[in-house]
Amino acid sequence: MGQCLGSELTEDEKNAKTQSADIDKDLYEHAKKEMNVVKILMLGAAESGKSTLVKQMKIIHSHGFTKQELASFKLAVLDNLLTSMKFVLYGMGVLRINLANSKNKIHAHSVTGGSLTCRSFFKPPHPFSFFENMDRIVSPDYLPTEMDVLRVRLRTTGVIETQFKVNHLIIRMYDVGGQRTERRKWISCFEDVRAVLFVVALSGYDMTLKEDPSMVTVCAVFSSDRPVLLQILFLNKIDLFQDKILHSGRHLRLYLPEFTGADCDVDAGARFIAGMFGAVNTVPDKLIYHHFTTATDTSNVEVVFQVVMDTIMKENLEAVSLL
Repeated sequence: MGQCLGSELTEDEKNAKTQSADIDKDLYEHAKKEMNVVKILMLGAAESGKSTLVKQMKIIHSHGFTKQELASFKLAVLDNLLTSMKFVLYGMGVLRINLANSKNKIHAHSVTGGSLTCRSFFKPPHPFSFFENMDRIVSPDYLPTEMDVLRVRLRTTGVIETQFKVNHLIIRMYDVGGQRTERRKWISCFEDVRAVLFVVALSGYDMTLKEDPSMVTVCAVFSSDRPVLLQILFLNKIDLFQDKILHSGRHLRLYLPEFTGADCDVDAGARFIAGMFGAVNTVPDKLIYHHFTTATDTSNVEVVFQVVMDTIMKENLEAVSLL
């Protein structure tokens, strides 16, 4: 009898066993759910357009923006419009172009804060497309459209997580601020990430980063010491790149002397820049998937992102030897 009594569990032991079983069940269910979660880390310098791509994901896969969310962008659109106006007035001052109506000097003075030669706002251009819709934007009942939201420029600070569903998969996309101080936070986002999506402004070949003297150094961002991650490169703003190559006279060879193609050969120029990023790949056996995108073009982004998702799924299946 003593042996039988000794084999019985105490009440505390029964409770502990039940709790342990519950914990194991919860861990199993959590692991099961996480199998359907794909984490994508978006990296890129300021002005690359990655935040616009994140907005596109919301439009394409999360039923877009609510009326309240659209309204929250109103002040940002007006700020972009005002900044673009300052940019134009500064250019007029540099080129010594007088205002058609001299009475508008008072208004120009109020916009620029008193100095048309002030360079404090001389940044990469804000979208001038807002000028074309000025009457609509300044109306009292103005509500930003989804295209306004895509075009408005807001600096990303910190890490912004966006979650949406594609078929049976839950996508968690992490958008990290593009300035150098923000880029230091990238490393903390690598846990359990399936892929890193690098976004580069293709049209920025003639520009420099605010904190770095050479655009070529953007390639260093692409060099990763984590070869297990799937690396995807979005060469963004292909539309602006084409316009600049064909019409601005800012030929690629003037900024990247290694380029030997024709000045107006847009395709050759785009392929050359893609090759620059491929050259800094530290793991030759690891493929780099690159795509040319226009972040403000919803149909283009939808097609490209579907290709990206197919690539991610294939890579993950191969990783677990299911193919």
